[in-house]
Amino acid sequence: MCSGAPVHAEGGNAMRVAKRTGHTEAKATAKPRGTRPAAFQGQGVLMVTGTPEAGIRRAAVKPGHRTARAQAGARTAVPRKPAGRKAAARRRSAGRRGHAAAHGRRAAARRTPRPAARRAPVPAPQASTPKAVPARGAGTAPLQATHHPHGGVSPAGQAGAAAAGSAGSAKALPPAEPAGAPGGYAEGYRDGVFAGGEALVAQHIPPDHILPAVAAADLIAAGFRQYVPSLTRLASPHEVADQIRGALDAQRPLSVVRLGDGELLTLAADTVLPGEQVQELAPFLPYAGVPRSVPEIRAALAEAIQGADWVGVPISRAPTFQGLLFPVMRHFGIDWSRLKLTSSTINYSLHQAGLLLPILQGRRVLVIGSQACGLGALLHSHGIHVTGMIGSVAGVMDVPRVVQETAAHSFDIALVAAGVPAVILCRRIAGELGRVALDFGHLADKLVTGELHL
Repeated sequence: MCSGAPVHAEGGNAMRVAKRTGHTEAKATAKPRGTRPAAFQGQGVLMVTGTPEAGIRRAAVKPGHRTARAQAGARTAVPRKPAGRKAAARRRSAGRRGHAAAHGRRAAARRTPRPAARRAPVPAPQASTPKAVPARGAGTAPLQATHHPHGGVSPAGQAGAAAAGSAGSAKALPPAEPAGAPGGYAEGYRDGVFAGGEALVAQHIPPDHILPAVAAADLIAAGFRQYVPSLTRLASPHEVADQIRGALDAQRPLSVVRLGDGELLTLAADTVLPGEQVQELAPFLPYAGVPRSVPEIRAALAEAIQGADWVGVPISRAPTFQGLLFPVMRHFGIDWSRLKLTSSTINYSLHQAGLLLPILQGRRVLVIGSQACGLGALLHSHGIHVTGMIGSVAGVMDVPRVVQETAAHSFDIALVAAGVPAVILCRRIAGELGRVALDFGHLADKLVTGELHL
């Protein structure tokens, strides 16, 4: 458009001299309108006449009009803008107008109240429906370990039974989710309740059929009534206490052993479950006295269970409790119906019922296990005659040494708190030494630490 554009500073105003071919000089101020002088924006030319010394006279030309002189110069010297540049300018202008219009629409939408239907809270998405899983019979691989460090009924087993009983019931809502449970946990919980109830029912419904208004809980209740004759009663704490007192009075041998997840997983390793899976489910086994389940340990444990006078079995139906109890008994040929059964928490039940101290009073007591010193001192402080204390048992392989050391003591009843080896010890103390032996378990820890009191 312009060539040779020297700038002069004069009277505070910058002067640009524009030379056009075939014309005299035309002077224009460098004050821009926008970013360029109006003369170069197609909106008219600001013509300047006179000289700087005589002052500057400005003649405003309306936009779209140029003087004949300017028009002639434009025709002869000033090239037209390419059509592409004009189109680009029009697109930019249109884009700015469109942006402003969109902004206005968004602002209007914010000012416009939404109808009530849109303001209503959106319902939470339903949990994904899992595929129906087959009913887990005895002997299936447990999903996770439910070991309780102090024995006892696993809370997971109670919760699982409740979930299976009320899932999808028409008479009751599914079990409430734990307070404050994260979203992922809640979804998994709902899926688990469904898979453990309604999904199992669905497997038995023929294709193209439904079972209206009958929930899984109703079916469980109806089916359970058919199995009532199969219920097996466990001996109560008072009955077991009477048996212990009777054996002590008659000076006859008696053994009371208990089976928890530690004992059952030991028996299940490489028999009803892969050994690697047992190691994952039961990392506590080395602490419980079984560094690794081997055939010799499993055989000794199964023999002790079959020969014990009373066997405490878990009430919990969790996978690693009753879910393993009957499969391992079948595997080792133990007829559970011939065993005298009580609860695996019989040690706690005797204490809670106030029967423990009366059993021990007037008897010579031997204490075996890692808490032997503390428990012996505690019993002595309550007037119990403690005749000996044998310290910690170094696993199942240490049983022969402990039995030999036990034979050197005079006692009527032995309280054995030694993990899985306690089952074998109790049976051997009764069978080989002719005494009474009670699998005392983690009750020793709770009494010594003061969590429970005699």
